[in-house]
Amino acid sequence: MPRLSRPSPSRRPLPGPLSCGQAWTQGLTALLLALLASLCAVPVSTAGDERPGTADEKRPSGSGDKRPAGAAQGKDLSKSQGNPLLSPALRPIAELRFLLWEVRNSSLAVALGRRDKDVAFDANRNGAVVFLDPTRLTDVQIQHLMGEAALTIEGDRVWRSSPVLLAGVRRHLEPSVVRRLHAEGVTHLFGLSALNVARSLHSEQLIQERLDDLGIGDEAVVLGASERQQCEMCAPLYSKATPLVYGRRYGLTVEEFRRLDRAVAQARKAAAHLAPEAREIRIEEVKKPFKEERRTRSDEAYEQLQIDLEGENGVRKVLEKERGPLLATIFARPEDCPAPAPGARSDRGAAPIGPAGRPLVLAAAVRAADPCAATQDTSGSRSSEQAGTGLGSMLAAPGMATGGIDFSSMELRHLADPGDGSGLRYSFSADFDPLRGDARTSTGRAVASQSSDAFFVWLSLNPADFWVNLHPDQPDRIVDHRLGRTDAGRVLLEADLEMKKTVGRLIHPHTALGKRFWNGIRGDCMASRTWIVPAPASVYEDGDKLYILDAPLDVKVETEHDAASARSGDTPTCPHQDQAIEEHNEQLDRALVLPELRKAINTAPEYAALRRVYLARVAAEWYRQLSTTKDTSYGELVNSGDITDWQITGDWTPRHTFDKFRASYTKGEFKVTDRSTSAGTTYVRRYVYGGVDLTRVPLRQESDSAFGAQFGTLPEHVERSLRAPAATGSEGTLWVGAPTPREAATGRGAPADPEFMGTWAVRLLPLLIVPLALPLWRRRCLRTRTTSPLRRAATGGPRKRP
Repeated sequence: MPRLSRPSPSRRPLPGPLSCGQAWTQGLTALLLALLASLCAVPVSTAGDERPGTADEKRPSGSGDKRPAGAAQGKDLSKSQGNPLLSPALRPIAELRFLLWEVRNSSLAVALGRRDKDVAFDANRNGAVVFLDPTRLTDVQIQHLMGEAALTIEGDRVWRSSPVLLAGVRRHLEPSVVRRLHAEGVTHLFGLSALNVARSLHSEQLIQERLDDLGIGDEAVVLGASERQQCEMCAPLYSKATPLVYGRRYGLTVEEFRRLDRAVAQARKAAAHLAPEAREIRIEEVKKPFKEERRTRSDEAYEQLQIDLEGENGVRKVLEKERGPLLATIFARPEDCPAPAPGARSDRGAAPIGPAGRPLVLAAAVRAADPCAATQDTSGSRSSEQAGTGLGSMLAAPGMATGGIDFSSMELRHLADPGDGSGLRYSFSADFDPLRGDARTSTGRAVASQSSDAFFVWLSLNPADFWVNLHPDQPDRIVDHRLGRTDAGRVLLEADLEMKKTVGRLIHPHTALGKRFWNGIRGDCMASRTWIVPAPASVYEDGDKLYILDAPLDVKVETEHDAASARSGDTPTCPHQDQAIEEHNEQLDRALVLPELRKAINTAPEYAALRRVYLARVAAEWYRQLSTTKDTSYGELVNSGDITDWQITGDWTPRHTFDKFRASYTKGEFKVTDRSTSAGTTYVRRYVYGGVDLTRVPLRQESDSAFGAQFGTLPEHVERSLRAPAATGSEGTLWVGAPTPREAATGRGAPADPEFMGTWAVRLLPLLIVPLALPLWRRRCLRTRTTSPLRRAATGGPRKRP
């Protein structure tokens, strides 16, 4: 066993200021290394079945800051959780194992005779992970970790780096560290996880090698975790200040090692008069009970980990279950999923296994998600028989193994109907935000499903009914009865309520805008009828393909909104107030409040669902028009009134939102009583009416020349996204989509050179390096601690949104 100890801080100091030439050269070198690593491939090797650690292994001689010999004195997670391997602190290892399992069981690996289920979930193997503080890392170190956000396999060595939510592990961190991270706005840590190499290298030692290679010191490690209790070989690798946790008890404790050392010393002294061979026999007799105790604990840990990994509530089954139905009804209906055609390829979506001796970087793209998930898997590996799609490969990833995509930012931007009855192609755009984005695949599934359901609702119902209007005296006229049974109707009603609350916050008299507003109001009554309506949507139509370039929402007052009064009923206004005062107040509302309200509706997260279903409305409007000129896959749904497959299944009803609205209205949330006069307080009644009206969607067609000049590469990115995530390197946007269900099921339409996650993740790295180059052009040396865009993202800096 090689002796590995962590270098002391004096041997590996944090990088200091470099010359401009040095910084530039090192930055380019690091980027090139990350790029080369992401594009190479090797086969996975079996790690063997020897359990990590033996009683006679040598232990590293750590410095004074290192832990004493013996199993780490950390926190036993099994005491607080039934399956400790699924706790947030050990979750990165579970995801690593799951990724490795899918790689080893891909259909291509099977074809090459390299299938081996036991490699990933072998309880003989141990997994470990360290959590790194991004504010203690340099730009180059962060770039390398992001480049390993997939799964890296190099011979028998397996590791990966992944963003981990701070909230999940903060209870294990030192309180002072948590306070500092919160003060700096940190939301994610980096988790560097690995599996051991049998008879050669412990998982903690492999992680230490990676830390040494990247020049990452003790000061960046805020937590260490291991499936087995850190043994006497590995515990000294951690600083005494680093908290440790583990899943199952293993090895001899520090006190037991001290007792062993004392017992051996006493036996050696008592047997000093004996011959060497006899003396060694006495010493071995003293060691024997300690070895037996260690072996017993090793066996117990192995048995428990077998259950933790492969039991009924084990890692593999739980992560498989979390993946759920894979895109079965995203822009398709269940009956639209055909069986694979005879002779269809069985290796679609499989990861390539390259020549030996080169590193393999694989990610979610090796897992193929099936838009027609109703077919049963009989091979023991779902991915081996499933079609690979861009969105599917991302949503099939376990946990946060998605390479930096922000699922909450997903927006429908492309739809196509090939006209052969095979279904719809689609593609979403999404932000690349590895440190602050929502990387949960559950979010991606929810976003995709919401967009798809809304599209079919907008097709099936009459556009004249696509409006909602919360009115305190008309609970039965706030939404069409069929629209009110869908998620799209719920989103519109919740947006209407949120709009009224947003107006209340904007005009609060204790804000700067509110003071200006109320200082300009005339009279003692202010009634506002505000409607959220579509602004012209910029689209490009190429035959049976639609590209949604921009789809903003607008806000209009009653006098600007045609036919609004016909839907609002007998809304009380200010009947005794002069008309000139009414017009003055409306103009003030339009000048001060509406611009801020419009901005919130188009950018604020609380309106994200509204923007999402509106993009589906734009797509549905185009599809309606397309269906009048040609046969389409879902033309028969237009105005059919059939919403059977898209009704809400939960407890929500329109009455729930109405009751929340009336409660706010009754409590005075929409009234302001903060204007003083010489006679006391003047009560100014502020009524907010209106709603959301999507009955009309104006589409503005971009010309061929304008589209080519501004979006010339968009069709290429969209086409790639149907089979694998595609990156627009100049904008930091990812595209994920899917071909039609029939194309996916039969494997047709796959590009010759699909872009796997390791490729696109690294492709986006130059975006994050550009700020490094600009100061050099100005002949200024970069100090990475203060200017890194990655660090600004990690510590809560301003985030740019498209």
